[in-house]
Amino acid sequence: MAVKKSKPAASEQGKVESSFSKEQLLAAERFQGRKDIVNTLLSPDKQYTVETVEQMIEKYMKGQVK
Repeated sequence: MAVKKSKPAASEQGKVESSFSKEQLLAAERFQGRKDIVNTLLSPDKQYTVETVEQMIEKYMKGQVK
């Protein structure tokens, strides 16, 4: 008796997210209202995914004022 191998669902397959430079993210329409935060949080010599930047912004916004 043959056993069928099931393929993982599309959401389970490894997703490859694109990385962007600080300049590209600053120019993105998605971050137009938060350019100052993005400019402060990101390093110019690194690449970031959109999800990572969103998480960094959220963490920054929830931080306590010193």
